[in-house]
Amino acid sequence: MTAAVAAGPAEAPTVARRRRTLRPDRAAWPIWLFTAGLPYSFLIGIHGLAWLAPALVFGARILASPRVRFPRSSIPLAVLVAWALLSLVVISPAEYPIFFYRWLLFAGALTSFVWLVNVRRDAVPTERIVDWLAAMWICLMVFGYMAALFPNLIVASPLGVIVRPIQSIPFLARISEWRFAENHHFMGYPVPRPAAPFGAANSWGSAVGILTPFFIRSWLVDADPGRRRKGWALLAFGVYPILLSVNRGLWMALIVAFIYFAARKALRGRFTAVGVLLVAVFTTTALLVFTPAGSLVVDRLDHSEKSNAARSNLYELSWQGAKASPLVGNGVPKAVPNDPTSPPVGTHGLIWYLMFIHGFPALILFLGWLTIEVFRSGRVVEPLAWWTHLSLVIAFVEMPYYGLLPHVILIGIAAGLSHRETPS
Repeated sequence: MTAAVAAGPAEAPTVARRRRTLRPDRAAWPIWLFTAGLPYSFLIGIHGLAWLAPALVFGARILASPRVRFPRSSIPLAVLVAWALLSLVVISPAEYPIFFYRWLLFAGALTSFVWLVNVRRDAVPTERIVDWLAAMWICLMVFGYMAALFPNLIVASPLGVIVRPIQSIPFLARISEWRFAENHHFMGYPVPRPAAPFGAANSWGSAVGILTPFFIRSWLVDADPGRRRKGWALLAFGVYPILLSVNRGLWMALIVAFIYFAARKALRGRFTAVGVLLVAVFTTTALLVFTPAGSLVVDRLDHSEKSNAARSNLYELSWQGAKASPLVGNGVPKAVPNDPTSPPVGTHGLIWYLMFIHGFPALILFLGWLTIEVFRSGRVVEPLAWWTHLSLVIAFVEMPYYGLLPHVILIGIAAGLSHRETPS
């Protein structure tokens, strides 16, 4: 492993404020590649492949070092990564590439988590990773505006043009192409929902949810006055894409998380968060009443029946499929019988993905790990640790209805950062 990894617990952070930077470094570049480096990876076309870097690079570093410390709470996740390989017995060799791509995402969550716990803080400051995650949030907002400007753009990236065989493989073409929006017509008219760099609107929304606490920490809480002013402007800049996404799951996750945050603060006799929440509610209400955003949101809620029915059908098929193969699952998502337009069974929710793809033991292991991390990170001592905890809470709320692939790596990063800031 690199010299950046210490034997045993991470060292205490230095007192002096380090200069903020969005540049990559030799230690943490696999995280930079899909966070602060997202504009570059998307421009090249490696944004879908960038998510494999933590599993491959951090995994190699961990295996090369005999002195790496695995937190006890990582055991369920490590067992899950091993257990998932049993699903290979129920799929064909032609399905191995997609299987291993998705398996490496869970391996990346584990290796990111363990590596961040072990790496020295003077080599990789927590604040640097937080700033990179916040930069990713800003990139997603920019992509949201690009979705409104170029709703129908779907073109091969430079990677796809140079390596032409990629375009003949649908999965690789999809994760490497330039596409800003996912156009939906469920409201009776086309709505260009932000999707880049994931290609799906729900993936965009779930990432925004997980990243929002890191943006708040980087730009509004742990910031000097000048940076904080820019942060409020960036937050206002992000309102339009979040509303344009008509993403109910994102809205619900943010509402639940910040009501929870305000309630816990109020129980400690601190009501500033309650006041901020009330201002946010008032501002949002005004936007919905006095701008066209209100009709967009109302239309989304009024035309939810079809979406809800489709999800219910997928959930039922996932449950039945999981019961048919309860231990090792089905290995890969399956097409819905007699409905070629439906999303595959095993998608639209990480809970359903795990039980259908890898069996009930995998679901229990992941739920157990994330529950432990949510409760552990909730023992907040340092004020800045609140925001890592809220990111994990949002991920937990999103699990039933968002697939969270490749987002499990963001969850692993959040868990690793929480171990740095919350005592065992």
